[in-house]
Amino acid sequence: MNHKKYKKKHVFFTLIFLFSALAVLSNDTLKNNNGAKNQLINGKISIFLDLEHWADDDFIRQEIPVVNFVRDKENADLHIIMTSHDAGQAGTNYIISFIGRQQFSGINHQLKYWSSANQTQHEIRKGYTRMIKIGLIYYMADNESFLEKISIQYLVDSLYLTNESIEEIDPWKSWVFEVYGGGYFDAEQTRNSLHIRYGFYADKVTEDWKIRARPYFNYNEKNYEIEDSTTITTTSRRDGFDGYLIKSLTDHWSYGVFTQMLSSTYHNMDFQLEISPALEYSLFPYSEATRRSIAIAYKIDYSYNDYIQKTIFDETEEFLWGHSLVLSADFQQPWGSIRARMTGKQYFHDFSSNRLEMYTQLNLRLFKGFALTVAVEFDYINDLVEIPMGEMSTEEILLEQRRRSTNYQLDGHIGFTYTFGSKFSAAYNPRL
Repeated sequence: MNHKKYKKKHVFFTLIFLFSALAVLSNDTLKNNNGAKNQLINGKISIFLDLEHWADDDFIRQEIPVVNFVRDKENADLHIIMTSHDAGQAGTNYIISFIGRQQFSGINHQLKYWSSANQTQHEIRKGYTRMIKIGLIYYMADNESFLEKISIQYLVDSLYLTNESIEEIDPWKSWVFEVYGGGYFDAEQTRNSLHIRYGFYADKVTEDWKIRARPYFNYNEKNYEIEDSTTITTTSRRDGFDGYLIKSLTDHWSYGVFTQMLSSTYHNMDFQLEISPALEYSLFPYSEATRRSIAIAYKIDYSYNDYIQKTIFDETEEFLWGHSLVLSADFQQPWGSIRARMTGKQYFHDFSSNRLEMYTQLNLRLFKGFALTVAVEFDYINDLVEIPMGEMSTEEILLEQRRRSTNYQLDGHIGFTYTFGSKFSAAYNPRL
């Protein structure tokens, strides 16, 4: 046994030695080391890309070879943060913030890029990469060797060559519509399942209004074959409607009305209608929401519930009034990001029938090379008025056919990364 352990360790350390030797002796490593020395004296500025998961950073590096991309903001001359926010189903706004460091300290600016919903992913990445290129010129204008390698071309049409002013007419009045549908199935010898979903979006987003109407439909079926060729079939459906109408009052205030309709076997709802007028105040101007936001919203909630089965409170249908308070914060800064939301709800007919929902996600760069991620979601639940009367069968519990009574729900995640070594980001290499 000891001899086998010795042989395993021998092979393990031999592989480590061979891998290290190959890395040190490889021409690529030597070239990279020499390249790093040259990059430090060739006048290129160092860029730290602070991007979210949807951004194609490999494409950006490939398209902008005239800068150094570094792995940590502490090594950067320029910190680039890119965030996005949807404009309904019409498309997405991308906000690109340029934050100067080192010799550019205090020199900051911001550019925007708009992509329509009809654009492909390649068109979108070309678009925001082009805006990054434009923003970099601001910091490179004093570098003569860099400017010699730039050519500028204006893409214009005949309208720009005249002094005529032409008003653009939108026959859709900013409305964008989307129809979706799909499904999937899987099957084995003793089981199969079918899932179908379809629906419709109608969105309007302007500076003054934000409107949505969304009906949706979902159907799920599962079949299990057990002993004696007996088949257990379970079906569930969840159909409904989500809608809101939000009006901007000032750069800090807005009000709106939220509507929801639901028919769901899991939630014991034959039909539910909720209407909630709301008022919101934003501590910071809404124009800064992509980088920092703290807001508080108050809602009055009215609902009519028609239950599939009689509830544990002996109700088959009821009208309920309540209210809710929502506190939210969202920061995307050079030191990382914080997203937090806390919602308190309460029914008027019974103040002990309430709910508290809390969610926090932290992504912090604590020191050079070290990043910490923490996400926690906790719900304290005392308002499940729709729970049906009677005991649940083992089949219903295991197959999650209907909701069970609970007083809390908890989800969490924690992790860290520590990066060290060369301060330059890896080059884009698609091989293998």
